Amino acid sequence: MKISFEPNKELKKYKKQFILVGICAVLLIVALILQMISLSIIGKLPDELMADRWSGNRRMAQISLYVTEDRAVDENEMKRFDYQLKKKLTDEGVSDDDDDISNLYTMCYSAQGTVDISFENRTAENVAAIGVGGEFFLFHPFTLVSGSYFFADDIMKDHIVVDEDMAWQLFGSSDIIGQSVTIGGVPHYISGVIKREDGRMQKAAGLDRSYVYLSYDSLSKFGTILSGRTGQGPGAEDGTQQEVGGINCVQVVCPNPVDGSAALICRECLGIDDDGVSVIDNTDRFSFLALLKVLRQTGTRSMWGKAIYYPYWENIARGWEDSLAALLLGRMICIIAVVLIAAVNIVNAYRNKKWTVRGVARYIADKKYDFEAKRRKKLDEGEETL
Repeated sequence: MKISFEPNKELKKYKKQFILVGICAVLLIVALILQMISLSIIGKLPDELMADRWSGNRRMAQISLYVTEDRAVDENEMKRFDYQLKKKLTDEGVSDDDDDISNLYTMCYSAQGTVDISFENRTAENVAAIGVGGEFFLFHPFTLVSGSYFFADDIMKDHIVVDEDMAWQLFGSSDIIGQSVTIGGVPHYISGVIKREDGRMQKAAGLDRSYVYLSYDSLSKFGTILSGRTGQGPGAEDGTQQEVGGINCVQVVCPNPVDGSAALICRECLGIDDDGVSVIDNTDRFSFLALLKVLRQTGTRSMWGKAIYYPYWENIARGWEDSLAALLLGRMICIIAVVLIAAVNIVNAYRNKKWTVRGVARYIADKKYDFEAKRRKKLDEGEETL
């Protein structure tokens, strides 16, 4: 008697199906993990999420405007921009009340440069500095180690915020709130100490060194502005000369009644032609369609025709955009693979089917007839009982 050890064909067929189902499950799990990684990355970019923090129940947008190096933008331009923005929002019917509109939007601006900071016999030269105006720290909620931020409505413009490394370099401690340092020979007071972000992307973007955050007024008087075009401004009352211009980053959060309208309004209010400014809508920056556009620009994205001195937070966002686009590509490959596997199996099942459409229709009709017959029988039995 001959004994065959050939596996059963049906078993082999089901084994193949089980393997395909397992592959699909793994691909879907991988796609889910990539999605969770993406959401985790986005959640760690608070500089790009101001609209979510501000919006409440309103539809808002966060817009960033980066000015090219050949344009001179100063605080007078920012005052004009603020006025035009309020007027434009009123014209768009966002609110009929000027006071109400002031509560619906906020903005900040910044310039980049360097300053020398001295404390007693210690001096830190050419410290990277961000000269800020408006509600800068609402857009950039750094982690405070001690103290607090300074804000636009502060009367005095002599407060600064430093990171932990700078605090230890000058004072040997991070508990230095209220301590006085000199910048350009003028006393400034430590308002807050912040934790500097760490990581590969952060260091590559420029956070491999300490930063000091001070008012734009102080940077223009006592430091050197490196961003944008500057000129010599009028002397202050104390005889101090100052640079004007150099503001190259304007950030706004405002109502966005129609997709894209906030970016258009901000561009118009700034009054700089397209060649002189780059406008970024951060609100949907990491959405599916936005990241798909980044994928389409692979190979040409680094070819930038505008001379813009991006601040480190924008460099970080651009770096993570590339990473998020790669994660999106991975998710798309996983999902497309699952869809193709499912489609092939459906087609094969249809080709090898042992049923016909007419047979299925007849089966459904028979089941319907049986159901109605049973229902009539129950009704008849109920009437007989009565």
